[in-house]
Amino acid sequence: MTSRKKLAGFTAFATAALACALCVPSANAVAMSAEASFTLAQNTAMTQADQVTDALGAASGGYYLDNGKAVVNVLDDAGARKVEAAGLTAKRVTHSFAALTGVKDAMDGVRNVPQTTWGIDTSTNQVVVTVYSAASKATADKVVAAAKQHGDSARVEYKTGKLELYIADGDAIQNSQGRCSLGFNVKRGSTPYLLTAGHCTNLGGTWRGGDVSGARVVQSDCPGADSGLLTRPNGTGPGRINTGQAITSAAAPRVGERMSKQGSTTGGGTGQVTSVDQSVNFDVGVLNHEFGTTAHTDHGDSGGPAYDGSKGLGTLSGGDTRTSYFYPLTRELSAYGLTLA
Repeated sequence: MTSRKKLAGFTAFATAALACALCVPSANAVAMSAEASFTLAQNTAMTQADQVTDALGAASGGYYLDNGKAVVNVLDDAGARKVEAAGLTAKRVTHSFAALTGVKDAMDGVRNVPQTTWGIDTSTNQVVVTVYSAASKATADKVVAAAKQHGDSARVEYKTGKLELYIADGDAIQNSQGRCSLGFNVKRGSTPYLLTAGHCTNLGGTWRGGDVSGARVVQSDCPGADSGLLTRPNGTGPGRINTGQAITSAAAPRVGERMSKQGSTTGGGTGQVTSVDQSVNFDVGVLNHEFGTTAHTDHGDSGGPAYDGSKGLGTLSGGDTRTSYFYPLTRELSAYGLTLA
């Protein structure tokens, strides 16, 4: 029973859900079919929106998803006509996506400000700057002053609580110092590896969980990035979530995108992407290029996967239990020269 519990929390190894596929109630089957249809429609909308925003170039304000439908931000009537000709919804905005990226990059120059974050929210056409109540007054004043320099391109919001990197003692993948969750089974060439969060692998040592023991740290990057790579001594693992969902590709997250997550503490769940290219100032340092979500996660879920259907999106860094931040899978694969298992 102990190994089975570990297996359930260890993302790539649990397959019990497949064994019960034939005994799923019909109501659940209908719900699953509706979810699959939504995912297909959402992915189609994102593909179309990517093509349109690429064609708009500098005249694009980016796009976001509203209940699975793409809304493309445009700066003028000519852009709106192009979007509508493609069958998508256009929204007039003030700031181009390139301009918002410039604001976000400028905010990245504000250093040593723990318990604050900032990132691009295309649904409001702003860089959203968040200050947690755990931040010192000096930090809050410094960040707010920097944001005000950018006028209505930036919006400051305040949250109660504290940002934490999620790691705790327990099971799932663990060593003598902490417990995390496996994100994705990956490989470099034909050699299998385990991908998790860098703040987990920073603990060093050897890791175990599920049918793996003696996994060694190969690479560990945190802060800055939040990626960690472990050996997989016991052979290859399937490229799927422990629900049975196959992961066949990696994709960039989009604001408004409905996503799912898995973690060894809170298990499964869903949420929505709320920001991209987020800079999150944890107490250990800044993590760049994160994406924010409404998914509920907690200690021990660190390193667990965010995904949208068969698309892997990223691995969990942490948050405040109500907002969860993930590091993009596309960046992890590129940085380490990996492919999905």
